[in-house]
Amino acid sequence: MEILINKDVLISALQIINAVTDKSSVKPILSNFLLTTRDEKDGIDGKSCVEFSATDYELSIIGKFPADVKKHGSICISARKVFDICKEFQGNEIHIQSTEQLWIHITSGASQLKLPSVDVGLYPQTTIEELPEKVGTTAEDLKKFIHMTLFAAQTNESRRNLMGVCLSILDGKTTRWMATDGHRLAQVISQVNEISSESTSEVIIPRKALQEVTRAVDLLKDTLELSFNDRTLQFVSPLLTLKTRLIEGKFPNCDPIIPKDNDLQILVDRERLINSLKIVSLISSEKLKPVKLSILPNILKLESEKAEYGEVNDEIAIEYSGELFQIGFNAKYLLDVLNVLSGPQIRLEFKNSMSPCLIRDVSDETFLSVIMPLRIEW
Repeated sequence: MEILINKDVLISALQIINAVTDKSSVKPILSNFLLTTRDEKDGIDGKSCVEFSATDYELSIIGKFPADVKKHGSICISARKVFDICKEFQGNEIHIQSTEQLWIHITSGASQLKLPSVDVGLYPQTTIEELPEKVGTTAEDLKKFIHMTLFAAQTNESRRNLMGVCLSILDGKTTRWMATDGHRLAQVISQVNEISSESTSEVIIPRKALQEVTRAVDLLKDTLELSFNDRTLQFVSPLLTLKTRLIEGKFPNCDPIIPKDNDLQILVDRERLINSLKIVSLISSEKLKPVKLSILPNILKLESEKAEYGEVNDEIAIEYSGELFQIGFNAKYLLDVLNVLSGPQIRLEFKNSMSPCLIRDVSDETFLSVIMPLRIEW
């Protein structure tokens, strides 16, 4: 195999691939990646290209990148070593050539690198399958769905079925994306371009796969297809494909915890509330940053817990004309929600001073978030 490839293209490809390659010494073969040339038929815009692929058995990535192919073939080589050295090269173009003795010669300008490779046949092959369930969407919408839900997913192993985002097909044009860690919930219900569903109406997509999709969203271009069954999901686009195992188990029915008939509703400026929460919460050195909200007619007062490190409070103007009440929250949970929204105004909805808070973006009715209250004793 022999190719010429732009340095920036190579580095971009390896940044995506390195997120999947296994860094542990338990399965050393998985620290490598496959580099395969493709002819005009399977290339990019009718031109030959190179295909990078890597897997850790849970998540696989296959990406096509432009290159000048001098001789077709495949190599299997260490992803980290190639990335670390090639990013320091000064030349704009990198020449990669393999030998029959499984040595790889990489040159750029006056810099030369010689590395041993692995027999391509030993590396696990990733097969893109024809799966029965399909959802067509845009890369921009997919990025939004992930961004506005993944923050609420659980990060530890205690409840594995919560360590991702649940994708549900509601009808022929509508999907629901939902995540929860038991203390908060985020949901987006939105129409997509196309849905073809036979039986599987709900799957749980792992956090790692969604994070990698977000990082590589520029390669997904305009439209892509999600195809899945009850075990596997694929994000398929012309230049990039990600294949992931799904999380086994049943996602909990969260509909009962979304409060209905919320009579206590306030409108507040999002940026001003973010600023106020930072002022009030930063004084606390605890991991749990409790904040008390006192809601009065047209005024929201925020207070930190009074302790040896001091106390702080702030007031902001709101639109509210109901009865006075107080409620406590983890300030970080509130900030996490506010930071994924983009509209200038948000609506906080309450049933009473002990009920969960429902948060909506006034300019985007597809999204909602629920946060459970904290008991406040000051």
